[in-house]
Amino acid sequence: MRLINLCKYCLTVAVFVSSSAFGNPAYREGEVLVKYKTREAMAASNVSAAVSGATVANSLYQIRTRLVKLPPGITVEQGIELFRNDPNVAYVGPNHIVRVCIEPDDEWFCDPWLGMYWQWGLYDADNPDAGIQAVDAWDVETGSPDVTIAIVDTGVDSYHEDLWEKIVPGRNCITGADPDNWEDDHGHGTFVAGVAAAMTDNGIGIAGVSWGSKIMPVKVISVSGEGTEQDAAAGIIWAADHGARVLNLSFGGYDDVQVERDAIEYAWNKGCVIVAASGNDNSSSLFYPASYDNCIAVGATNENKQRCSPTDWGSGYGSNYGDYLDVMAPGNNIFSTTTAENGLIGPYTIESGTSAAAPFVSGIAALLMSHFPTWNNTQVVDQIEQTATDIGTAGWDKYTGFGLVNAYSALTFTPTQTLPIGNLVFVGSGQSVKVTNAVVTSGSGMLYDRFYVEQRDRSCGICLPFASPPGGYSEGDVVTVTGMLQTLNGERSIVGASLKKTSHQAPLAPIGLPTAAVGGGRIALKQGVTGGTGANNISLLVTAWGRVTAVGWTYFYLDDGAHRLDGSGLTGLKIITDKLARPMAGSLVRVTGISSVEQPPRSDVTIPVIRVRKQSDITTL
Repeated sequence: MRLINLCKYCLTVAVFVSSSAFGNPAYREGEVLVKYKTREAMAASNVSAAVSGATVANSLYQIRTRLVKLPPGITVEQGIELFRNDPNVAYVGPNHIVRVCIEPDDEWFCDPWLGMYWQWGLYDADNPDAGIQAVDAWDVETGSPDVTIAIVDTGVDSYHEDLWEKIVPGRNCITGADPDNWEDDHGHGTFVAGVAAAMTDNGIGIAGVSWGSKIMPVKVISVSGEGTEQDAAAGIIWAADHGARVLNLSFGGYDDVQVERDAIEYAWNKGCVIVAASGNDNSSSLFYPASYDNCIAVGATNENKQRCSPTDWGSGYGSNYGDYLDVMAPGNNIFSTTTAENGLIGPYTIESGTSAAAPFVSGIAALLMSHFPTWNNTQVVDQIEQTATDIGTAGWDKYTGFGLVNAYSALTFTPTQTLPIGNLVFVGSGQSVKVTNAVVTSGSGMLYDRFYVEQRDRSCGICLPFASPPGGYSEGDVVTVTGMLQTLNGERSIVGASLKKTSHQAPLAPIGLPTAAVGGGRIALKQGVTGGTGANNISLLVTAWGRVTAVGWTYFYLDDGAHRLDGSGLTGLKIITDKLARPMAGSLVRVTGISSVEQPPRSDVTIPVIRVRKQSDITTL
């Protein structure tokens, strides 16, 4: 059995922190506040382009913000989702009613004499976008005692001045140890517990992300900072069986061990949200347990919203990255609780690492479970990922995942629906959707302005339009897609799509069709699975045969004897080639490509076409 290690990198500098809390918020119905990235973008904006019928009620040019009145029938949540897709918008949110409110008086949240925010990961007035937006989130939810966070770690100091009231009975799962002694003899678990759920608004110490949540100490790592997979698995299972809703795993290694995988799956099936640190070696190698499908893999950011690198932690260290990474959280110079013998300032210290980042996410998960008590773990994980603030390459990327977690957005934005592609026929335009286990049929560099993906059973597909498609994707990649459902030029599409590769399989085989069958059903400018009504095969990979009847600059027509007419005056099925070489008129050819549609200028109908992806898709027979 391999040893597991704590995901921390200790510093010897001292920094402090604090927090803030408010009552449940209220906001004006029918209004949203929209902030633009630049004054030029604000001046050129047209709010009715984002939301039809919306009007500007007031403008604050000094801060590039507008108060927008929504039309009847559009909720605040829907308005927020629609404005979020405008690339010129920096922020959109409800128009909250302000009240006199209290701020937690924890000693280290903000030093009033020095004007310093020691707990920058929660909030820093001088750099408000670097943290998790905890102050705004606490205006919505501060956490319920019905939601317990298990700290599967080195134990927790149950006598700590800023934790003792939050502790519920735990367990020592180290083989051969006293099971009732879960006290922390290392300090790491106590640190993690404080970040996630320290006592808050009590006049001392720090603020935790989820004020009300309970802390369950589960000791699986010894004073040396090491433990075994078996002990870790035992701790995970014990926590799941004893009421923990969130499990924080700030440890790991590079070996895929079945017992740990099984324990993770067990806890997931019990309804737990499992949060794991991604590791601190600046490596792209798979790191476990974070790499398991049912874990949220958390990387670390610095005070500038950048992935922590050797510049932050020293040579050889940095936040791990790779295809398994899900989200980022603050992980540099984090101030939290520790055992008395390990403290820099009383029983408090500063550490850096993905160990410090993970409990921020665990705290957000607890806030979500408190605010939405009927949500399952899938909904909680999806909400955390889809409301993260993008800080790297647009959409998901292997260095920063979906982005920096945002507690306020997670609590306030309308949840994304997770559906099979075929079910998108039942979803209206403008809705946020998520599709899992979709197979890429036209990868990077094939079509200049779009991707296509299909369900594995080849029953249906959908278009993903891009101004510039992302690189690194190939046929057969299995991806998760999130974005907003729209109909563009007659074709059902997911716009603003974010892709995350989850695996790879053999590329899907094309479906052979006569030219008369391409499109299928009655194709018109109406909402359907992918742009048509009735059964159709739009957005699927298909193959057709026939003779070339006409050749244009970026297309040719193919007729297999069906003499199909599309209103252009030409006979056959239109094959769009863009810059690829076209066959000569009269040639007998086989064509493979994506069954798509095209909407002629000033027309209210669409015509079926095949979009060829690469030169080898055109074969002269």
